[in-house]
Amino acid sequence: MSLDASPNAGYVFAGWGQNGSLAPVYTFVLNGGTTVYPQFSVARVIQLMTVPDGLALLADRATVFSPATVEWGWNTTHTLGAVSPQADKQGRWWMLRSWSDGGAASHTYTVPPGDSVVILTGQFVPAVAVQLLTDPSGLPLTVDGTGSVSPTNLAWAPGDSHTVTAPATATDAQGGPWVFRQWSNGAPNPQTIPVTDAQVAMGIRLTASYDPLSRIRVESVPSGLALAVDGAACHTPCEVSRPVGSTVQLSAPASIGVSDGVRLDFSSWDGAAGPTVTAVAGYHKITAYYQTSYRLALATSPAGAGIWRISPASADGYYIAGSAVSIGIDAASGMKFHGWSQDLSGAANPQSLTMDGPHAVLARFDKLPDTPPPPTIGNAAGDTPVNAVAPGSIASLFGSALADRTATADPAVDPLPQTLAGVTLLCSGHLLPLLYVSPGQINFQVPGDLQPGAYQIALQRAGSPAIQVELTVARNAPGLFVVTHQDGTPVTVDSPAHAGEPLVLYGTGFGPYVPMPMDGFQVPPAPAFPLADPVVVVVEGRNISPDLAAAATGVVGVTVVEFRIPADLDAAAPASVMVQSGGAASNILALPLE
Repeated sequence: MSLDASPNAGYVFAGWGQNGSLAPVYTFVLNGGTTVYPQFSVARVIQLMTVPDGLALLADRATVFSPATVEWGWNTTHTLGAVSPQADKQGRWWMLRSWSDGGAASHTYTVPPGDSVVILTGQFVPAVAVQLLTDPSGLPLTVDGTGSVSPTNLAWAPGDSHTVTAPATATDAQGGPWVFRQWSNGAPNPQTIPVTDAQVAMGIRLTASYDPLSRIRVESVPSGLALAVDGAACHTPCEVSRPVGSTVQLSAPASIGVSDGVRLDFSSWDGAAGPTVTAVAGYHKITAYYQTSYRLALATSPAGAGIWRISPASADGYYIAGSAVSIGIDAASGMKFHGWSQDLSGAANPQSLTMDGPHAVLARFDKLPDTPPPPTIGNAAGDTPVNAVAPGSIASLFGSALADRTATADPAVDPLPQTLAGVTLLCSGHLLPLLYVSPGQINFQVPGDLQPGAYQIALQRAGSPAIQVELTVARNAPGLFVVTHQDGTPVTVDSPAHAGEPLVLYGTGFGPYVPMPMDGFQVPPAPAFPLADPVVVVVEGRNISPDLAAAATGVVGVTVVEFRIPADLDAAAPASVMVQSGGAASNILALPLE
């Protein structure tokens, strides 16, 4: 239902009986019997005036212009206020001085009972226009304890006093620092300004003048490092102010230890040509850039069992984060390289390790018996379930006195050499491409056209009799070197894989390609050389079809397999990965998950 309370002449609506705050139109849902009655009060005429006439007042927060007449009920309470300061129609400024009833600038008024007209007058006085400036503009000021930003325009009443303060130092919107010099009227800072009638016509205009400073902010990447400015400690980020033209000396340590095996090495300054700078006016940011370095700890078991080949070399074993380090080792006399442990695995020698954290590598050696064992040939990826090598794969020949010295094929030269360090391998009429030659190990490519079966490899070198080595060839004899993220970084405990992530396997011996690449030549980017036999990736007993299984480009004898970890794989359980190529299984690699 909707009820409308309309007062008769001489009355005003004062609310509904059950709720005096309801509006004259009362809408409600009728759910049963109820009593509703309006309340009215006797009206009294209130006339609102201003001196001078025509200025704006606030009656119950509504703007009215004098003279204004309203009807308010007896004993009702209303709010009176004024717009102050305000400009009249001639553009002159006025401020409220007082109310005729003695109330504050904004106050409540209760209508007394009576029949006569009540006149309420707001007494206004001329206002003084005030403009407060800073040079340069936009700096902060404080007026009567309240902050503002120049230019500040105000209106003050004659007879009042106001206090204006300019801060001793200030910063502009661009971050430039400034120091206070003087007020334009020569008064001290802060100053109290008495407002007089004489100032109404001319107004008040004051300017606070500032001189520039040099504010230097010293930062570092990463933040929070202990640097120094003019010999004083600076825990980045820090800021200093200096006179314009002065010399500022910065100091940054060459290295800062972070934790065991981790440190920060100074790289460069940004914003400064060097550690000595000249202060210039305004805001200036200087950043010291550091890069993270990690320690590579190398050891052999037993101690002294080999001679390291590390590239690039490091004087103290630290490398910039992300560096790829080639790690190889030659067996000492009477020792045979067995394989890697800790942060490298398998027996491929050398191997590459990405410095994505502190790393430790242990090269394990076996003591050679007095009678050298016969040389053997196996998959270059290490021990595999298939005791044979596949055509076109990379194989390792292990033995003793295989060569007089160590040599590695230049990766920039294509094709691979057929003689390296005076060593030649001959099999079934083929001179075999050589990747690496040392006294204890030779890495070579198996001819791609060999059929499964047994063969003899003849190792020839000047001044020594030929050595015959048995070679067993199988169509498929896969071996895995490494599993990596798509950016090429190895999957390790410190850089684990994630469920659903695409990964890349690198291996050899997966079987023939269609077509077969040329022996000893780096595989070109095009055309593709897919594997002829089906390949399955096995992760924790789950068979996964790879997205790609083909010859890796830019290298010889390496197969690349791309696959995606199942999204629902339990990352909390230890995982491993292997492949099956043509039904033949590879070695197993650990697959750290997170």
